[in-house]
Parts: sequence; structure tokens; C-alpha cells
Amino acid sequence: MTVSHTPLMKVRGLSKRFPVGTLRRKMLHAVDEVDLTIGEGECLGLVGESGCGKSTLARVLARLVDPTVGEIELSGVEIGKIPARNFGASSLRRDIQVVFQDPTESLNPGFTVFQAIADPLRRLVGGSKEDISAMVLAALDDVGLPREYGSRYPHQLSGGQKARVGIARAIAVKPKLLVLDEPTSALDVSVQSLILHLLAKLQKQRGMSYLFVSHDLNVVRLLCDKIAVMYLGRIVEFGPSKSVFHEPRHPYTRALIDAIPDPERRSDDRTKLEGSASSPIDPDQNACRFAGRCPVELPICTTAMPPLTSHGVGSLVACHRATGGNP
Repeated sequence: MTVSHTPLMKVRGLSKRFPVGTLRRKMLHAVDEVDLTIGEGECLGLVGESGCGKSTLARVLARLVDPTVGEIELSGVEIGKIPARNFGASSLRRDIQVVFQDPTESLNPGFTVFQAIADPLRRLVGGSKEDISAMVLAALDDVGLPREYGSRYPHQLSGGQKARVGIARAIAVKPKLLVLDEPTSALDVSVQSLILHLLAKLQKQRGMSYLFVSHDLNVVRLLCDKIAVMYLGRIVEFGPSKSVFHEPRHPYTRALIDAIPDPERRSDDRTKLEGSASSPIDPDQNACRFAGRCPVELPICTTAMPPLTSHGVGSLVACHRATGGNP
């Protein structure tokens, strides 16, 4: 599939912070000053450890949660200023759809498969009863579910079948951007491969853009054109999938890749991280978020936040060592 260089979504200076504590004077920096672009027909993988802010960023970009500050532009329209409670009723809601992590939790147990897919069509597309029915059946065909499954309820489906219903519901309204929040993590390994192949086929057929959130780098490598690596709310590396995997610039990215099981590599050849991530509550804004865990840390890392800087064609990295920072 040919990927357009025209940005579908532009994100600038995006942050999401949550007040914590009894007096709510402290802030948890879930997403901090993120800049991103997603091209038309492009699949962008968002990776990082649990708790790094991936899902929060995905929910903000899907306009399920309001940003604290920053801009979100979709097809040239600023959508970040539209309150999430109002976005669902706007004509733009159909342009961004979400496939959630747990297919069971995301389906209404009182809705049949047909009703689950038809509901967003009635709300966002409209049309006669016959038109809605035709669109539901077409969506079932697209995800490989027999049409007779339309009369079944979620409890009558397997995990993989529920995942297909969730995908059918999302693509039925023909979105421009599909946000996939770890869509295969709750599935058996044998089913994961089938769902990934389905997603790849649908993207090729429909030309949709994907934001694919995952902690599984092997999955991301297979599906995504570009990768954004996130650590404690900040993007630390961004670039084409092949470049990020074969020439990682940030030590955190190297550690993630080295954590992928590979029986042909010796353990002493791998980057190992010591300790755990620091607290995202009121983090030091004058130090690298990775300082304290970084195996190649420089003195400047504890006194200055490295900016996300161009490093090769289409690649960005936030690391003093990678961009020539002085010790």
C-alpha cells in the first residue's frame, strides 16, 4: 500500500495532566508536550512500558478525553478545543473510531451483534432501515463473520469473534483514523495473528490511517510504517519502522528491542535497564525522564531536558548523547 505524505492528523504541544492528592495541588503528567503526525493511509505504532501514557494519549487523540493543553488537527480542522462530551455529537466523530483493548468489556451484553454495529451507523451516518441493514451486513462480510452471527449476543461469541465485532463496529462508519488500543492483548496467541492479518487487509482495502498502541514490538514491526516510542509521558524517539528497529538512537528504544526474545543472541549483548521508572507526579522538567535508568547517561542528562531533534530522514530522537550533547 502506498502511504501518503499528507498529514491526516497533526499534534502539537499536547499534554494531559491529572490532579492528585487530597488538596489536588500535585499533577500527574500522563502526556507531556507531545508532537506527532499521522499521514493519510499510514499506520503509526505507539510503544512503551505499561504506565508510560500510551493509552491516555490514544484516548485524547480519539477525543474521548480532553487535553490539558495543546493542539490536535484532523484534516486541517482543529478538534482539540472541542470538549469530549460534545465531540461525540459532532459530524467529526465518525472520522475517528476506536477499537478497545478488551473486546468483551467494549460490547454491550444486551445488544446483538447486529445492534452493536447498527447503533453507531444510526447515530453518525443515518439512512433508512434498509440502508443501515446493508451497511451492517457489509461490515460483517469485511471482518469475516457469517451474517447469521448478527442475531447472537456477546456471551455466545469467542474472544476472536468479539474482536471482529469490535472492528466491524468501528469501520462500519468509514472512519479516516482508527485508534487501536492494544487490540490483540486480550486474545490467545493463535487468534492474535488472524486479527492482525485482518487489520492489515482492511487498511489496504479502505486506505484508513491507524494509531496502533502496543507493548509488543514484534507486532508493531509487522504492521506499522512508523513508530513513536514513549517514556513517562514524552516521545523519546520517532521514525520509520525499519530505522527504529535496525538503528535505534535512544537507549530506551534499544532496551525495548533487546527485550524481545531471541535465542540467537547472548544475554550479555543486550541492553539491560536497572531500577524502575521515576514518578510521573510533578517530574523534573529540567532533566531527561530517562535519567537514573539510562546505561549511557551523561552529566547533562540530569540538568537539561533533551528536545526531540531531527536525526536522519524522518527520524527524531530526544537524547543528549545521540544529538551530540556534551558531558
